[in-house]
Amino acid sequence: MIHKFKKNDYFLIASLSLLIINLFLIFGFATFDEIVYVIFFYHVSAAWLSYFSFGVSLISHILYLKQKKMNWSNLGKNSIIVGVFFVAFTLITGSLWFNATSGSYNNIYWQWSDPRQTTTLILLLSYVAYLIFRNFIEDREKKAKLSAILGIVFFPTVPLSYLSAIIFTSLHPLINPGDPGDIYWDSIKMLSLFFNLIAITLLFIYLVRELNELDLAKQTLQELLQAKMEEGK
Repeated sequence: MIHKFKKNDYFLIASLSLLIINLFLIFGFATFDEIVYVIFFYHVSAAWLSYFSFGVSLISHILYLKQKKMNWSNLGKNSIIVGVFFVAFTLITGSLWFNATSGSYNNIYWQWSDPRQTTTLILLLSYVAYLIFRNFIEDREKKAKLSAILGIVFFPTVPLSYLSAIIFTSLHPLINPGDPGDIYWDSIKMLSLFFNLIAITLLFIYLVRELNELDLAKQTLQELLQAKMEEGK
């Protein structure tokens, strides 16, 4: 059977194409002291997408409380689903990258004393709790309202995660474009990072749109089942 492309599929195609092009840039033109530095591009991109996802969820939840439209509630929830996956990926790649490139961890992949790592874990657990809480509520309107409030309450964990490495003493390296030896001075590496950021953002759009379509299909099915039950009475 020939697959019929949907408009949304083009976001996925564009994302994968950019990621493939980026692999050629990274391995064909960029130079590294250690091959593990390749993780940098995916770690930073995943961190960006997770913060972006939770930012979209915050706006969506506020708009739901203001307009009471269910599509805003679904967008808020689906943005969090994508964000949770990528913040988990951020934690994993961050631990692997730093452990392999710094003597600070001494082959230990977790440091509770590191504020960036710990606050990002709090961020992850907060939004996992959001998804669990939302799943336990049966009433559709009540679920949307309470989860919107919870999504707004949890959002400060996002800026806390980012600012923790700036406010507190952290093992996490800070962006310092003023340092000539910094990776941000390398035009090829910056181009590769830019490609990754675009690709990962397009992937976010694709995933959220797919999840939104799934929500609509689920709602249609529930309405059909409800109509059948009422006919059988």
